[in-house]
Amino acid sequence: MEVLSCMIIEDQLSAQRILTGYIEEVPNLELLGAFITPLKAIRQLETTSIDVLFLDIHLPKISGIDFLRSIPSPPAVILTTAFPEYALEGFELDVIDYLLKPYSFERFLKAISKIHRLPKNNNPIFYQKYLFLRAKGIIQKVNIDAIHYIEAKGSFTLIHTGKNRYIANTSLQEILTRLSPNFIRCHKSFIVNIEAINKIIGNTIQIENNTILIGRTYKEQLLEKLKMI
Repeated sequence: MEVLSCMIIEDQLSAQRILTGYIEEVPNLELLGAFITPLKAIRQLETTSIDVLFLDIHLPKISGIDFLRSIPSPPAVILTTAFPEYALEGFELDVIDYLLKPYSFERFLKAISKIHRLPKNNNPIFYQKYLFLRAKGIIQKVNIDAIHYIEAKGSFTLIHTGKNRYIANTSLQEILTRLSPNFIRCHKSFIVNIEAINKIIGNTIQIENNTILIGRTYKEQLLEKLKMI
């Protein structure tokens, strides 16, 4: 049985204790740390491999949403909050689930079960050459090398090639696990194929006649990947 390492960032100690108890009830979950603020958790996140992060939204000094945006390669994230109005924003950041307080143990287990359905990315030597996309009863084969960029659009993902656009009912993060190292996330809403980039101007990428935004938290990683001279 695969053991998933967990971290909690939750400023309410009562909620933290409940979540800790839920984690201890599940044999393949291991709690590595519980913190009141993201600032106290960041060191362990940088030095320890975490599979699942339980993240409250209303936190001291920095919100859970802003903290999540600042993490270049976040683990699987399950948001916990008493405020339902942040659900859409959370899912746009590819969170696994959104637990609305107070939540039951059964609801907690449902959130955890979604992690096991995620595709794993263990840095394989061989990458897929194609994506098979299902839409309106049709399964479309798309050559990955032909993809220029991928865009999150509401609950869907748009895949742009040089000539066509395809719709996928999945998240950016899930698609990224299937792509070669030529692809990199440059914004919360965009993945780009480095080979398709024509130029970078300020905080934008030019691919043919399309302008793709570069997010502040993704720019350093992108520039490092480009290996500029």
